Amino acid sequence: MKKQIKFLILCIGFVCGITFFGISVTTLFLRSNTLDTVVFSNEDAVAYQNQKTKILKTETKDYYYYEIFDYERDLSYSWQFLKDSNKNVSVEDSLYIKEDLRLSIDSNTEGAGRISDKVSQKKLIISFDYHGELPLATKVKLNVGDRFQNGEHLYLYYYNPQNDGIEYIMHDVEVKNGYVEFQIEHCSDYFLTGAVVNDAVNNPQSVNYIIIGLIVIVFILIAVTLIQSKK
Repeated sequence: MKKQIKFLILCIGFVCGITFFGISVTTLFLRSNTLDTVVFSNEDAVAYQNQKTKILKTETKDYYYYEIFDYERDLSYSWQFLKDSNKNVSVEDSLYIKEDLRLSIDSNTEGAGRISDKVSQKKLIISFDYHGELPLATKVKLNVGDRFQNGEHLYLYYYNPQNDGIEYIMHDVEVKNGYVEFQIEHCSDYFLTGAVVNDAVNNPQSVNYIIIGLIVIVFILIAVTLIQSKK
């Protein structure tokens, strides 16, 4: 009887441990990885301009900021690069701003096509002309007012061409005044959607399913122990 009580105590302790672990891991997965929004006071300077594109640049102590007016694609958006005191990096030394800062919406890239094949729910696909790692922590601000309502909370996903998979990046990308802001570390094909993509890698929902499954198993063990103690 004492062994059964000890086993029951161990099971309860295990449930508590799993629950605490689940809350911690879920919080980690659901964390919105954001940068502070900067208010710029100095005048914008034209960094590049032709008939198709105009790029305004602002540089402060902590940030590089680029606002893109893409007349060819009828888009306007902005980039915010957080300066890193540990890196002697200039955005324009690392990127060809007139080309690498351009993006497109629902384009016909191979990655966008694979996203459309894999994800049937409502989404907005964002394809960057540049593919690769970014030199500094980066936030993109984009007008999505024609797709999503103000106040909507969206999920950001990434298409990984190496394994042909969809990967969860972050949640709680809120639409404010028609715009969304999200942080990325590299450029490729992404998409925003209002619901969890069940087949995606690292989904926060998938973590919850694992935790629930473990708790169910523990309760089954407890029930078996109680039944045996009555015999």
